[in-house]
Amino acid sequence: MVMEHGGAGAAHDADRDLDAIVVPSTAKFGGGALLLLGALTLVLCLQTVLVVRRYDAVTIPIIGVMFALGLGDAVLGFQITRGSGKAAVIGTVLAGVTFLGSGSWFVFGLFHNFVSVLALLLLPIAVAAGLFSALSISWARRADAARDRLRAQGLDPGL
Repeated sequence: MVMEHGGAGAAHDADRDLDAIVVPSTAKFGGGALLLLGALTLVLCLQTVLVVRRYDAVTIPIIGVMFALGLGDAVLGFQITRGSGKAAVIGTVLAGVTFLGSGSWFVFGLFHNFVSVLALLLLPIAVAAGLFSALSISWARRADAARDRLRAQGLDPGL
């Protein structure tokens, strides 16, 4: 069917575009690590809610930020595994923010007699998620462009 509309060149371009949208292991690992980071950040948020005895002007915003970071990391991690270039860029930044937030929360907890091993565990996971999400940016942008070209030809890869 592609041969009728665009000839052999269009068929070859479509094949190249279909090959370009196959998710490499780097993006799968980066998205999976970001998804794990998000899930564990949500667990840290729940831990904080259950352990903190007094809610004040400091802890309430921290809990809200933790929840937003966890949810954002999880959603963006899933989107990276599906090949979204925009999610790869935002996910890389969000992994860095989660790294800073988790490290800050760990240090804050130490000064307030609250030691969270989970907050410490999130640091290497955030580094891995940020690194592999960053490594998948160029591929994900090429995959976005390939999907757009396929859609223009009337093919929808469903991703």
